[in-house]
Amino acid sequence: MLKKLLHRIWNERRENAWLFVELLVVSLVVWLATDPLFNLISRDNVPKRYDSSNVYNLAFRSYRDNSYKYKEELNVPEVIMNDYRQMLKRIEALPDVESYYIGVGDAPGLTMKRVNTSYAIRTEETEGVENRIVMVPLCISMETEKSDIFKVLRIKDSATGETYTKKDIGNGTGAYITRSLAAELFGSANAIGKTVVNDSRGGERYTVMGVLDDIQDAKYCEPGKLMILSRTLPTDGIHNAFFLENFIISIRVKDGVDNDAFEKRFREEVLPQLTFGNCYCFKFKSYRQEMFHVENYHGIVNNIRQNIILSSFALLCALLGIIGTFWVRAVARRQEVGIMQSMGATRGDIVMQFATEAAMLATLAFAIALPLLLHKVHVSGFAEPAASFIDTPISATAAWRNKPMPHFIIVTAISYLFILAISVVGAIVPTISNIRRPADALRDE
Repeated sequence: MLKKLLHRIWNERRENAWLFVELLVVSLVVWLATDPLFNLISRDNVPKRYDSSNVYNLAFRSYRDNSYKYKEELNVPEVIMNDYRQMLKRIEALPDVESYYIGVGDAPGLTMKRVNTSYAIRTEETEGVENRIVMVPLCISMETEKSDIFKVLRIKDSATGETYTKKDIGNGTGAYITRSLAAELFGSANAIGKTVVNDSRGGERYTVMGVLDDIQDAKYCEPGKLMILSRTLPTDGIHNAFFLENFIISIRVKDGVDNDAFEKRFREEVLPQLTFGNCYCFKFKSYRQEMFHVENYHGIVNNIRQNIILSSFALLCALLGIIGTFWVRAVARRQEVGIMQSMGATRGDIVMQFATEAAMLATLAFAIALPLLLHKVHVSGFAEPAASFIDTPISATAAWRNKPMPHFIIVTAISYLFILAISVVGAIVPTISNIRRPADALRDE
């Protein structure tokens, strides 16, 4: 049967040539359209290793000395800190609030600084190992007097899978690093008790108190290196209220609380009270709203929409093109269908032959397109792309489906099955419509 079909395809090579060329081009187009769609879907399902649901962020501003609300007598470090702690007590007293943390600088999912900013972290020379310097895209500082980032974002210990408790956080000299960072610094995830030096912050030394699973620091990026520092508020360094503008307070609402009702009540009753000295709370947003704002600001949402629209349009064009081509080809072979019927071929025999021919043509075209796709992948650098902008190989941190070889195999399989399906459907549907009485089919010709 197979030999007979190959012989038939070869005898009709002139008629099949343009169909084969179209299938070859479509194979390339479908793969290139499927790849970004699969990339978006797979990256979106990579575990973040933190939970931002039911979390809200508060940010603060200070009145300048040219404002009528500014009061010089309140611009004293002791007064500022006392007012700040009074404000924290108001947040703690809210019955719907489970926990909060005071962050300085960036937070997971709320930064795109990895494009042009990184932190130099190194081992201490006295560790007895080779001194290593690793660039980290995200370094989070947490004020540890009362706050708890691990409880708010539900970040867990890599070894036990348990959320850190307050007693694990330390006294302001502790560091928590991810597994990939620990591996690069010390050669293994066994890093607890060792010392890391933050050269980007004047050589501050921290003791590693915990190892975390790799955390996704930015949307659609692979989980990777990250460090959380536990620090105390530098009261002596606060000379004016402007210093506190760097702080972000993240609060977690208890499970089961109606978020819409909480947000409304917070804006109407609590927000007007969150003023202290020359500072006031000017922003109250959910963590997810903040993430969406960051994605919009950096054009991520528009790029995603553009990729989805273009890829979907390319797949639709490929679908209509192949079906249309096979339809025209089937109509041109009505006489052949009539002859086959007159010689005793059944409806199933005819449909099976045309479907098999279509499948063989699609498979052969895709097989020839495969080397071209491999060359494109190699030239574009996908064979070993960077997981981030700090030259970390994606194979070191990527989920299995995003590593080069599995990714290529999956996208290739999806593309081939798509082309095979529409080729077979495109051949079967018009063939069935052409199957009539043999005399009618032959008379039309």
